[in-house]
Amino acid sequence: MVEEAEENKKKKEKDRARKLYIGIGLGSAVVIAVGVFSFLYAYPMVWQQYFVNNSGITNSNLSIAVVTDANFSDKGWGESSLNAARYIEQRYNSSIAVEDNVAIPDIEMTLRKYAESEYDLIIAHGFQWGEPALLVGQTHPQTKIVVFTGLVESSNVASIFPQQQEGSFLLGALAGMMTNTSVIGFVGGEEYPNVVNIFEGYKQGAEWVNDNITIIGTYLNDWDNPARGREAATSIIRQGADFMFHVADSSGQGVIQASDESGIYALGAVQDQNHLAPDTVLSSFVLDVDKAYDSAIKMVVDGNFTGEIFRPGIELEKGSAGQGIVYLALFHSLENRVPESVQQRLTNLTGEILQEKIEVPERLEAEPLDT
Repeated sequence: MVEEAEENKKKKEKDRARKLYIGIGLGSAVVIAVGVFSFLYAYPMVWQQYFVNNSGITNSNLSIAVVTDANFSDKGWGESSLNAARYIEQRYNSSIAVEDNVAIPDIEMTLRKYAESEYDLIIAHGFQWGEPALLVGQTHPQTKIVVFTGLVESSNVASIFPQQQEGSFLLGALAGMMTNTSVIGFVGGEEYPNVVNIFEGYKQGAEWVNDNITIIGTYLNDWDNPARGREAATSIIRQGADFMFHVADSSGQGVIQASDESGIYALGAVQDQNHLAPDTVLSSFVLDVDKAYDSAIKMVVDGNFTGEIFRPGIELEKGSAGQGIVYLALFHSLENRVPESVQQRLTNLTGEILQEKIEVPERLEAEPLDT
């Protein structure tokens, strides 16, 4: 840990408004410079304070567990949790307990298992862990719990609720500008508030750039069924959609498959999913889970754990300075299919969100959809 004088100096530097150059690396390894602006995020400064930089701690004696109801093999949400746990293991030179595929009824029991084993920090990866975390936190006050995408808080329970709707807004704008049919679709795993929020952002982005857009969507109530994802996406594609977006974990692989088979574009979630279908997945919104976990751990290491809901928004690219943890993936080999005018407008929209000229509000309940 750094000394108190260094911490105070860093805090003053972070509190000073500074000029940043906006750029977005979509479709190219080169970041496009789009302008200079001065701003500070309106989100809680406590969150920004705890981002670890290269001079931060390199070793930790904390006992940490990372748990999720998703599958580590899902190529998306669950895998992002495992990758972040491995990143933390390497960064802090410590062993982390990991457990996936926890049944929803077993969530509380799983949290208690690690709390009773006197783990210092449990990172619960998923919205459904929120209420059980509060219950376990009450009886195990020495254990700190962080719920990723949660909306709960107490003295020893914090949540990180990424403003994923800002990333999906940009994907919706991309689809709205490039669609040839003015029909786009999405498939969700389940109608959780955080998933609803993502699709509401997608809708807002599409409507921002295309007054004639029609958005067709559905929820599967199944996160781990690629066949059902493929079937649902095929049904929407037959209604004219030429872009398909998913937030459906393993089921989302079926959405990408259906898009590939139909010769339309797919949009991925949580991780850069272009590798799943390089000619089909145009972009993805990506969560910088490494950065989120790192910041949670540093709060505990420094003895400054704050039980509140943090709401970090977008960043320019993975690991950017500041508190953002949501960014868009590159276009990879599909860059030449995206008109320069589209890329430029997308860059401008990104800058306007960062400068808070465009606000993409949280919507935890769905607006009516065209079906």
